[in-house]
Amino acid sequence: MNEEERENYIRAGEVIQKARKHARELATPGTNLKDIAEGIEAGIREEGLEPAFPVNLSINEEAAHYSPGVTEDRVLDEDDVLKIDIGAHSEGYIADTALTVNPSGSKDEMIEVVEEVLEEALEYLEPGITVAEFGAFVQKQIPDEYSAIRNLTGHYLGKYTQHAGVSIPNVDNGSDHVIQEGDAVAIEPFLTDGSGKIKNGKQGNIYKLETDRNVRGRHERKLIGEIKEFQSLPFSSRWFDDFGARQKMALNKLVQADVVHSYPVLKEVEEGTVVQAEHTVLVGAEDDGENIVTTRR
Repeated sequence: MNEEERENYIRAGEVIQKARKHARELATPGTNLKDIAEGIEAGIREEGLEPAFPVNLSINEEAAHYSPGVTEDRVLDEDDVLKIDIGAHSEGYIADTALTVNPSGSKDEMIEVVEEVLEEALEYLEPGITVAEFGAFVQKQIPDEYSAIRNLTGHYLGKYTQHAGVSIPNVDNGSDHVIQEGDAVAIEPFLTDGSGKIKNGKQGNIYKLETDRNVRGRHERKLIGEIKEFQSLPFSSRWFDDFGARQKMALNKLVQADVVHSYPVLKEVEEGTVVQAEHTVLVGAEDDGENIVTTRR
């Protein structure tokens, strides 16, 4: 990792630290989910950066990949367990973070556990360990009453790439991939009081360009031109000006043609409650060889 890359990762992390604080302020009972997401995203843009993906607001048994749509009518309930997953990028270098809030406090113990597991994982992470060793360590930190979600993982980060090839699980997956100095990784344990597996649910209002091959239809071609501005990162229909019926139809056609991927909401198979915590780490990137956790003060 060169100095320019390092500084861009750090810059993105500084903005995300502010976004985390703003997210907690916005996530109050009775607030429309769209207002929460757009408030967080607006804060990132006010700092001079762009979101790396639409803010995810996944509730209760939803583990990930729900982002409010243009006509969102859901509001946050005081008993909801809300996962807020936020990303920003500086010149393509991404800070990715997540926190869980529960306004009523009924799931505070569960949230504290996942945050403690994340902290233990960050202390253990260092150059030279394998992905399997890391996953086995994280798994041992989880109390018996909870399970790691086995098919949701952390991941490497790359320039304009949120998931850069290597997954970082929270269980031993047998991988002998060695984590090295200078790797940029998102560490994110997901815990549940359910089975520990997720399944695909309905579409979650998050999209990503899969290919830029020629498409038919004037509206589809125009929309592709706008989508390319997101530099291959995920996007939301909320991010287009005046997203109306024609644009919605064009987007649906692009999804049907496999030009654009539509992310489904990921739900716990037994409808168990899911909590999440996440930070971005530059492994061994400090001058003294320590990790830099870009998204944590």
